[in-house]
Amino acid sequence: MTNMSGDRFNYYLKVIMNSRIEDLPEISEQFENDITISSAEAQELERVIDKHLSLFNRFGAKVVNAATGAEETPPRSDIDNFGNTSIQLDSQEAYGLDWKVYVPNPGFANSPVKKWYYNRKVASILNELLTDVVPGRLKDYFDYPPWLLGTVHAPSTIFMPINEIINLAIGRGIIPDWDYLVARGLPKALVDVLRTENIGYNL
Repeated sequence: MTNMSGDRFNYYLKVIMNSRIEDLPEISEQFENDITISSAEAQELERVIDKHLSLFNRFGAKVVNAATGAEETPPRSDIDNFGNTSIQLDSQEAYGLDWKVYVPNPGFANSPVKKWYYNRKVASILNELLTDVVPGRLKDYFDYPPWLLGTVHAPSTIFMPINEIINLAIGRGIIPDWDYLVARGLPKALVDVLRTENIGYNL
């Protein structure tokens, strides 16, 4: 471990060690935007958070959803607003599908993506077809709100627009073409828009 000094670093370290798992993303957001600590200190705090999360997951911790009774690995669930990292505004219908509309909670206010449209069926199809080309090869990439990508919830990945991911998959031969998405169950109208727009963020 790198030797660190400074009251602010020690403050964040104590906060991390005494916080609940679900509070860590907001803490991470705070120290990443704190100009009073160095980049090296911020990196060390991220390492501590990652270790904290790995220990938490090592013991097989599960969240039991009160509505369904099913076990879920935190923080990825649209029933609990993805571990309370997101706020559901409403639901909208588009392309023959129902979409849940989310915005980031205040702890993720600096996210470049301010609104996210989520449909579980669409996410499932995209996850099945595109896992080999999403950043970090994150399983269930399309089930993560974009403001979680690159945080302690998904530290090995980054946000990348969906249409860029699909073009990359076609270029690498992972899928043959855009029409293959229709054959696998996505509405044609949705796929047509995906070719030119970053659907999922603007409907």
